[in-house]
Amino acid sequence: MSRFAALWSYPWDLLDEGLDESLGRIAAMGLDGVSLAASYHAGMLLLPHNPRQRIRFLEDGALYFRPHGGHFEGLALQPRISRLVEERDPLVAVCAAAERKGLEVVAWTICNHNSYQGERHPDVVMRNAFGDPYRYALCPSHPDVGAYLQALVQELSDYPVRALQLESCGFMGFPHSYHHEKIRMHLGATGRYLMGLCFCPACEEVAQREGVDLNAAREATRRYLESILAGRIPPTETFSEEDLLDELPQLAPYLRMRERVISRLVGRLHETVEKPLNLLNLGAMPDPELAPHVDEVTVCAYEVGADAVAATTRAARGKIQPSVRLGIGIEACPLLSPSEENMVAKVRAAWDAGADALYFYNYGLVPLKSLDWIAKSLR
Repeated sequence: MSRFAALWSYPWDLLDEGLDESLGRIAAMGLDGVSLAASYHAGMLLLPHNPRQRIRFLEDGALYFRPHGGHFEGLALQPRISRLVEERDPLVAVCAAAERKGLEVVAWTICNHNSYQGERHPDVVMRNAFGDPYRYALCPSHPDVGAYLQALVQELSDYPVRALQLESCGFMGFPHSYHHEKIRMHLGATGRYLMGLCFCPACEEVAQREGVDLNAAREATRRYLESILAGRIPPTETFSEEDLLDELPQLAPYLRMRERVISRLVGRLHETVEKPLNLLNLGAMPDPELAPHVDEVTVCAYEVGADAVAATTRAARGKIQPSVRLGIGIEACPLLSPSEENMVAKVRAAWDAGADALYFYNYGLVPLKSLDWIAKSLR
């Protein structure tokens, strides 16, 4: 496949401006498509050029399309359908209008980041080494979560989309901008990593089946975190899994188990649908078993400088399998892309460092001048 450049977009922004105007602008920019939010999490957004609203509060865990294939029937987790779907199916409308403008649509899909489902089904969420539940994070080890995600991709695969771009398909981390988070001490990179490890009952079941000593991993994690929380270990912003395993070797079998959980889940989704899968921000696929199930991996290079974007791109290209395409996400907001020259340099850097696709964030969140800079960078 040839190079591909798309703009992450929310359906409300495209609809509020009118699909002919918004998609016409995107096509005129020289982009090949839009990566449209087909499902999304909670948030409050500032929309600088939306003609109907400048602040939007999002419906947590909502689907922005109308499931019609019956794949959710009988599941423990039932989808929340956005109020935006009451008038028409946004995904149907955008796909039809995009085709008229010569654009392709990618279904950008939030998976395990779902506070709506987590609050209603606390038995399926991740739990840290202290046993605390993370309401925002569904655990990929839980069979009900796998069934929900399978139904989600099955419903989306019926639409005329280029690919399914799956965000948060693995284990969520800590923290993750939950409403009014209050973390008033430095945990350091290692502390944040360890706080993001899951030891829920579903993970316990997987560990028991695979002969992994989850209790040893949990206790080692808990003791190390207690030392950080008590100030006995100074926090640092450097982290490597190799160094961590030198200190906590009990984690090694558990971390490999987590990789297998994700590989099985992605494999299940791949076998379910014919659409290509694009894993967004899952990492560089340390488990080679993932490669046959994935068409593309998208890594976000949300840096200010072109050299940093190039470094992120080269590092990702060096880690993923040659058969897998590499997409690079570029943050287009003025805080991280402050000028036309900066955007041009970053786009050139990403292409030259081995990117197969570029995704710019985000149509509705940036001023129109930033969209002009994207257009000039593509030319």
